[in-house]
Amino acid sequence: MEHKELNLQMVNNDENVARIIFSPSYIFQGRVSPTAFRWNVLPSGDVEDYISVLRDDGGNLNEESQNFRPRIQGDERYGYALLNVGDVRDISQSVLLEDTTSIDVQPFPSKKLVNHAGIQVVLDGMIVDANTPVNAEIMAIQKELAMLCSDVVPF
Repeated sequence: MEHKELNLQMVNNDENVARIIFSPSYIFQGRVSPTAFRWNVLPSGDVEDYISVLRDDGGNLNEESQNFRPRIQGDERYGYALLNVGDVRDISQSVLLEDTTSIDVQPFPSKKLVNHAGIQVVLDGMIVDANTPVNAEIMAIQKELAMLCSDVVPF
């Protein structure tokens, strides 16, 4: 399948992004779990300040995510779930979040992953990262993201 040209300056509301799913920690009763939307400290020591996703441009998500490694011992790369970008951005309007909360999807392309993007959450003017204490608002966002996911598509 041919890749569509991506606008690397902006991720559009009508686009879908794929969250790569690791099993068993990202799945609960056959659906995507809120645990799929955690921020992590990477093995390199880098602190994630966005939730990693791939822009779904009609390419091969299995091949594109082949080198993704689980963050939790015992997990295996299993498949992916799709989220609509407009729906992700609307979370801050659809649930009872603080007025100072915003959720966005930004492009974070690299040489190896030109389709790489990230879901960023800003609370009280600060970007949420792996060192941000989890509170009720963050848990509500994680739950909403999980609920927006398509069924898991196995590789």
